[in-house]
Amino acid sequence: MNTLTTVSYITEAPDNVILLSELEFGMPRGQLNRITELHNQGMKYEDIAKKVKRNKYEVLIALIHQAKNGKRLRPLAYRRGNHVLRGRNTKTVTTNSIT
Repeated sequence: MNTLTTVSYITEAPDNVILLSELEFGMPRGQLNRITELHNQGMKYEDIAKKVKRNKYEVLIALIHQAKNGKRLRPLAYRRGNHVLRGRNTKTVTTNSIT
């Protein structure tokens, strides 16, 4: 199924999986802005969730929504690469920001 060019809604059926069906995807704009503000101040998404009384995955979805819509956000995650293991407790890690 190509969701890049068409909107399609899958119904629940034995062969279909409805992703994140237990989450609420809507929220007041003020709460969305507060989540973004707290994230940009350096707060972890788990702590934001507790503060705004939302599921931690709803907070992540809110931040992804903001990034998709061009809002300025600090990085959501870092990509680790170029692992060079030199011994049991030694490694070289480089990070590239992703949003």
